Amino acid sequence: MIGFFRKIRKQLADTNKPLKYFRYALGEIVLVVIGILIALSINNWNQNRIALEEERRWYTKMIGDLKIALENIEFESDRFQGYQIIHRHIYDETKGRASYDPEVKYQAIRWNPEYIAVITENHGGDISKFINERVREELNEYIKEERLAIKAYSDFNRIKLEIVRPFADKHGFMDSEIVFDQVALNWKNVREKEVNIIDHEKLKAQYDSEEFDQILSTLWIQCGYVIYRLEVQKEQIYKLKQVLEEELIN
Repeated sequence: MIGFFRKIRKQLADTNKPLKYFRYALGEIVLVVIGILIALSINNWNQNRIALEEERRWYTKMIGDLKIALENIEFESDRFQGYQIIHRHIYDETKGRASYDPEVKYQAIRWNPEYIAVITENHGGDISKFINERVREELNEYIKEERLAIKAYSDFNRIKLEIVRPFADKHGFMDSEIVFDQVALNWKNVREKEVNIIDHEKLKAQYDSEEFDQILSTLWIQCGYVIYRLEVQKEQIYKLKQVLEEELIN
């Protein structure tokens, strides 16, 4: 490097044309800088193209997951509406407007439903990776709704675990003879609603109590709130799906 500058100095001294050489050297430097900038731009463009292609693959995967999430929500919505039918029937029994119906699965008042957060689990950690701001914002909105649904489920299950089950156990709602004589080892026939494990007479004995009325009211309200959260989440699925499909077309 030192020898190179010595050579330049010698040339300048020999030719006595420093200004001309300076312009030439400056032009060379500019060309080199431009070449470097072009190379960096091409590299950045290529990296962005790869990132966008990867992001579009995520869009396709997410659309598939949204389909699964929608199916889950529709199933859960039907399940909770079924719970409400049971709550209503039991309440009508307490008021003398209905009577025992063997088709009603009274044990549902003990059940704890499970919520599967498909999008949060599969894509919640990818939000910061998305380049597209529109997709990022819509995904954020959906995950907010999914978290609200999770909270609604958690509150519903807390009511079951902390209020309903202790009350049911205290008053012996479960018929132990049916449990041991009819319930399958794997609980399958209960899950498939082939067996009713609730002793209706013991359940009915609590119909005149204020505590039971309050339990039914609490279940009705919280169950209704879960249904509402599922409906809102369903709307968010359609919005997010539309955004993803539009971005894939563009």
